[in-house]
Order: sequence, then structure tokens, then C-alpha cells
Amino acid sequence: MTTMRLLYYSFPMRLLALHFRNHLLLIVLWVVLALLMTGHIGRFFGMHYLMLTPEYRGQVNFWSFFITGAAFGAFVMIWNLTTYLLSANRFPFLATLSAPFTKFSLNNSLIPLAFFATYLVASTRFQWYDELTQTHEIAWNIAGFLAGAFALVSVLALYLYFTNKDIGAFLRPGEFVPRPGSKLLAPGQRLPTIWEIREGATRWRVDTYITERLRARRVRSVAHYNPRMLTQVFRQNHSNAVVVQVVMLLMLMAQGAFMDSEWVRIPTGATVFILSSMVMSMFGAITFWFRQWGTLVFIGLLLAVNYITSFGLFNYRNRAYGLDYSEKNRVEYSYSALEELCSQEHIRRDKASTERILSKWLAKNRTPANPKPKMVFLCVSGGGMRSSLWTMQTLQQADRATGGKLLRQTALITGASGGMLGAAYLREIYLQQQEGADVSVHDTTFVHDVGKDLLNPVTFAIVANDLFYPISTFQSGDFTYRKDRGYLFENQLNENCRGYFSKRLADYRRPERDAAIPMMVVSPYILNDARRLLISPQGVSYLMKPHDLGRLAAQVEVDGVDFSKLFAQQQADSLAFSSALRMNCTYPLILPNVWLPTQPSTEAMDAGFRDNYGIALAARFVHTFRDWIVEHTGGVVVVQIRCWQKIDPIAKSDSKGVLHNLLNPVSAAAKITSVQDYEQDNTLALLDDLLGKNKLEVIRFLYRPVRKEDEASMSLHLSEREKRDLLRAFHAPENQASLAALKQVLGVR
Repeated sequence: MTTMRLLYYSFPMRLLALHFRNHLLLIVLWVVLALLMTGHIGRFFGMHYLMLTPEYRGQVNFWSFFITGAAFGAFVMIWNLTTYLLSANRFPFLATLSAPFTKFSLNNSLIPLAFFATYLVASTRFQWYDELTQTHEIAWNIAGFLAGAFALVSVLALYLYFTNKDIGAFLRPGEFVPRPGSKLLAPGQRLPTIWEIREGATRWRVDTYITERLRARRVRSVAHYNPRMLTQVFRQNHSNAVVVQVVMLLMLMAQGAFMDSEWVRIPTGATVFILSSMVMSMFGAITFWFRQWGTLVFIGLLLAVNYITSFGLFNYRNRAYGLDYSEKNRVEYSYSALEELCSQEHIRRDKASTERILSKWLAKNRTPANPKPKMVFLCVSGGGMRSSLWTMQTLQQADRATGGKLLRQTALITGASGGMLGAAYLREIYLQQQEGADVSVHDTTFVHDVGKDLLNPVTFAIVANDLFYPISTFQSGDFTYRKDRGYLFENQLNENCRGYFSKRLADYRRPERDAAIPMMVVSPYILNDARRLLISPQGVSYLMKPHDLGRLAAQVEVDGVDFSKLFAQQQADSLAFSSALRMNCTYPLILPNVWLPTQPSTEAMDAGFRDNYGIALAARFVHTFRDWIVEHTGGVVVVQIRCWQKIDPIAKSDSKGVLHNLLNPVSAAAKITSVQDYEQDNTLALLDDLLGKNKLEVIRFLYRPVRKEDEASMSLHLSEREKRDLLRAFHAPENQASLAALKQVLGVR
């Protein structure tokens, strides 16, 4: 019983109890980080392996772990500084000790040590199983994490050790007896009264604490000390804590000014720890100064920030690079303006232009033995980098197997998100090959380019730049923009893909018109009204709504917007093609929505919200040119490359609680891709009827993990194991059957 009592009244256990009672939000922050690290939350986006195998300058090594370890060390120190600010006044005996903050930190280490041990175990296991890392490399990486954490903690601890004072530095002759209940430090805080201490009536009684030599020592009474001196000790210690927090914040802000340098882009795991440190510091500061009013003050600050930034102050809205955003040159965005864009004259002109492209496509593919070739439509799904890699691998392998017929006979590429990144990259390589460059569209090294990390620079920009007001600028076309995570995403994408995404939208007009490459329509989702933004170097007003419907035409609404026509006066042709692709894959929270220069202002985001599989847009194109297709081709082949299951397991609804039932509408919204699947199957059935018997073929290449536990996450970062699984999935029996069907319909033996 005596041992248990000593343990219960030890300083580490009393601090732990205090945190669970008074600082539950700080505990929740540790729990969230632990769940992220172990993959219990964020696994869908691959956040766990970004923490467990941090990447720096494209490599996972000692230095990437060192930087992450240093960030973790900073988080631990912020934890100690914040809890010291909030808790030290409850333990007045600290002021009588030499190096009070050091002793406080040692006794406040139960939670950081538990997290640290969990991280080491999880990271070691992940490196061994997921990244297929050798044992000696794992040991070296873990050593880097330990070294980084130790280095950062040591530097800050030394500073605080030599600057924090104990009560001996404040002793003066002429002590006076304090008044009971004297207020100290900040509103709402006070030290225990002398009577409370003498009678043992303080709620946070402590009998022993741990010293620097890791030995237990009994707490001395502080009843004989002047509370005003105790106040001076804590005030001075708190000032040092604030200095450290402010310096770290300024250093983080300074990094944003050098975001172009890959040396400055720290690993995602490190940015997660730094962001957590900032949240903890903010919570600590508000709670310290306002105590019981802290929650109300925090809510008030959020409302104030939202109100101020709604006027454009300290709030930079991401742009599509190349467009003119000058205030005087905003284009009207109204339903009447949209109807004008798809007038009969515009549709007639655009259809005639596209039919000339189709005629050139026909001339390229028609042979005496096959005067009516099949017309191929590539529809690629969204799904992060796993979709990019899967699309690139599938198109390369299928085009090689068909002797180049797949890309040559493709008339149009549509789709969403990551799939369009892979398809656009392969199309550009195909163009380079057509123009005589020493490249091959079947070179497998290109597949690995789209598997390179994109998440680290984006998350770095979020923490070091976008949380503050972006100040660095760059030139694109004739205009200047500010650098944010959207800019860094495009920059990294172009860097990963050998600079092939440095073109403007207009650069693809001639190759598409000559049918040297397939047409591609990028179709991000307009958040304001759920319409598609149809980005193409060609006029595509005929895709803005169904037409040629007779009397029904007046009842059919415009559901798409021809980008080039809408922004003709804003230099639509100079749009960076990488910006078009980024708008198409604006993953919520990870990448910013793109603000468009319209009046009223509009925003564009991920195409997957409207059509994650690309089928709907391809079907409308076929419907528009059905007469030409029926007359000149042997039919349509829709090749769908998707990384989402076609038929999902049916979820149970047996054991649902009250809260679960209240969230049912949210669950229904999460099924948006399944709803799209059902609707598109119906569209394909109607299209089959429209074209005539045996005129429509649908061939699907589906990413299904070779092993379920190896399934790739929907993230902008892939582990080595996930990449291997994606590459192997093409050789699965069902995909080989699809390849055989494709070869048959294209007449390949």
C-alpha cells in the first residue's frame, strides 16, 4: 500500500492525472498523431507511411529520419513548454528547485515516451514489410531519428537550463508574509495559500519527483517562501518558454520564402509534428491567458479571422496560372452567358472543326483491309497516385501488346484526378515520339516517374507557407502569382515528369487538330453550381449540354462550360497545362480549390465529384457525333482504366447506434462514386441502343490488389510495396482477359 501511495503521489503520475483532467485537448492531439502513425486514421490517404518512412529530397535515409526526429523533438519540447505554462503554478515546489523546467520535463515524459516507443516499433515494422528495407538500413534510419530528436531537445534544454532561474536568484532580505489567495501569473491563476500548503489541503499534492539522475527525491515545503518571489520565478520561466515558441514560429515562416529549394522542403512527417506543435502552442497561449474563457475566445478568434479574410485581407485564393485575374477584366458568369457560349452557331462551328479532326483520325487508321476502324475512347478514373501509376502501366502494356494500335486509334481521353495525370503524361511522351524525339512511349522508366512523391512538397507548403499569407511570387505567362501549395504541386509534378508538363493549353491545339495525339478534355467540377469546366484547346461547346433534341431541347439545362470560350478575354490559351490537370485533381484539404476570374467569383475542384470514371463525357461525345461514327467507323470501344472496385461488398446495418444513425446522410454522400457507376452503366446501355447492335464494346482494366493487405492507398505518395503491387496487378487473370478482348476488337493477332 505504501508503494502504491508513493507512486500515486509521485510527480509524473500527478502530472498525468492533471493532463487528463484539465488538458484533454492536448491528450487528444497525441492520440490523433498516434492514430495517424499507426494507420487507424488517414490510411486511405497514406498518411501513416509518410510519418513512418519520411522522405527528403526524394529519398528515405538517415537525414530524412534525422529531420523528422528533430521535428518530433520540437513537438516534445512544445508539449513541455505548453504544459509548463498551464501547470507549473499548481506545483509551487518547482520554484525552489534548480533548473525547474528541466525537472518538470523529465517528470512530464510519460506520454512522449509512450508515443516514442510506439513510433520506433511501428516504423521498424513498416520499413521491413512495406518499404522492403534491409536490416542495416532500418537501424541507420532509426539512429537518424534518435539523433535528430536528441539534438533538438538538447539544444532547447540547454538554453532553458541556463536561462530559467530558480528562487535562489530572487532571494532578497526583508521577506514579508503573503496574503492568502494572492493572484499570480495571469487572470484566474494563483498559487496555493500558505495555510493550504501547511494543512496539506492542496488538490495536487506531490510527495516525490524525479531528478536529472533519474532518482526519486522528496518534495520540500515552500510555505516559508514569499509567494511574490515564486511569482517572479514562474514569470521568468514562462517568458523563456514564449521566446522559444515565437522563434520556432518565425523560423517556420521563413522557410516559406525558400519553398522552391528542395533542400528546404522537409519531410511530411516533420511537417505533421510542426503543425501539431503550432496547434498546441496556440491552445496553450489562449488557455494560459484566458483560462475558463479560452474556448469562447478561440471561437471568437475563428469567427473574426473568417470575417476579415472574407474581404480578401490576409487570404490568398489560389489561381489557375496563365489567366488574367485583373479586377477590370472579370467575365460574367450567369446562365444567360452560358447559353450564349453554346449557341447553335458555336455548336455548329465546333462540331465542324472536330469532324475535321475525326477525318484525320480516320485517314491515319483506315487501311484497305479495314476501311472502318474501331474508334477508341480512353476513360480513366481518379484515385490519387495509385491511379496515375495504374493508368500509366496499363496504357503502356496494352499499347505494346496491340502493336501501338491502342493509342493510334484513340480519339478522346476523359477522366478524373490521378488517372488523368498518368494519361496526360503518356500522351505527351507519345507526342514527343511523333515529333522525332529520342523517346519511346513503351519505355518502362516513365512509369516510375508518375510514382514519385508529390505529397511531401504539398504538405510542406501547407505548414510553412499557406497557414500564413504567401509572400513569394513567380511569373507565369504575362502575369504574376503567389507561391502556395498549388504552385509547389505543379512544380514537383513537372520535375518528376522530366519537364514535360511545362506547356500551355494552346500548345496542344495543333497536335490534336492533326490527330497526331488523341484529344483530351479536362473537366474539373465547378463548386458553385456543380457544372463541368470543359478545358480543351479545341472548341467543345457541343459538350456543354445535350442537343439536337427537338422540342425537348428547351427543357435541358446547360451542365458544362467551355473554358476557352468563357475565358477568351482572360488569355485562356496561356493556361498552364499543369494548372488544368491540378484543377482536375484537387484533392479536398490537400490541394486548394482554384479561384476563377468570373463575376461572381467561382471555384473549380476535383472532377471526381461529377464523374470519377470519365464515362459520362465520352458518352456525350459519342452521342454528338453518332452519325459520323456510324458512317465511318466499325463502332466504339470504351477502354476504362479504373482503380476502384466495380462491385463493392455490401455493408451491414445490423449494429448501429443512435449517433451512427444520425450520420447516415453523411454515409450516403460517401457513396457518390457508386451512384456514378450505376448511372453510367445506364448511359452505356442507352448508347449501345443508339449506335446499333454490336457497335459498342466496353473493356475494363481494374486495379485489384494481388494481396488485399498490399492495396495501394489513395494518396499523393506510394510505398515501395504498393508500387510493386500496382505493377503486378496488370498481369492478374481478369486484366489479361481484358487485354485479350482488346486485341480481338482491334484486330491484333
